[in-house]
Amino acid sequence: MTSTARVTLVTGGARRVGAAIVRACAADGDRVVIHASSSRDEAETLAGELRANGGHAATVFGDLSDASTPDRIVKEAYAAFGRLDVLVNSAANFVRVAPMDITPDDWDRSFAVNTRAPFFMAQAAARVMPNGGVIVNIADHAAFETMPRMIAHGAAKYALVHITRTLARALAPRIRVNAIAPGLVEAPADFDDESEAKFLRDVPLGRTGSGSDVAQAVRWLISAEYVTGAVIPVDGGRGVAR
Repeated sequence: MTSTARVTLVTGGARRVGAAIVRACAADGDRVVIHASSSRDEAETLAGELRANGGHAATVFGDLSDASTPDRIVKEAYAAFGRLDVLVNSAANFVRVAPMDITPDDWDRSFAVNTRAPFFMAQAAARVMPNGGVIVNIADHAAFETMPRMIAHGAAKYALVHITRTLARALAPRIRVNAIAPGLVEAPADFDDESEAKFLRDVPLGRTGSGSDVAQAVRWLISAEYVTGAVIPVDGGRGVAR
């Protein structure tokens, strides 16, 4: 008998925010497909953990900077459970280079993973969602701020916001497309205490976020049947303080 349980594919789902999203969706009863590029061991470990707890999990692997990867991993994810209902584009890279030092390779590297890949993941997913589905893109607060060392990343994520809004219109009513714009969650390793304190001065809630904060928003967007084209900030209020 074919299961009717929802199938959710999360790119970049092996670590950090992506893993929190995977765990949240699995807790909701989803059969999850965890995508990873370099974090293959972590992806297999997480899938094993979910299976040990009675869940259903599969893994798919591929470098999203390779233009052929999105179509292939969507096909593999669909084959894993015979359907695909939700795509969460969580995979990202973070190019941090001063504007006068950035190179065309830096720029292309940022856009390949943060903009091009999510679009073609969505395109491939839409083709195997004949009965409807949900796409959630993980954008970034950097899309709406002027952060000089993050100019390529911010531009790529701003483009992802445009893609989200346009696909929401193009794929409606069959598929809903939304985005989340996290603030400082899962702070990078090179973010010291002084940098964090400076950042938090413009965060009304006065703290960093967590992967689970983003995961809660993803869960809500999956279930919010009258919401499409939205970009939800999960930033502790930073967006209204700047």
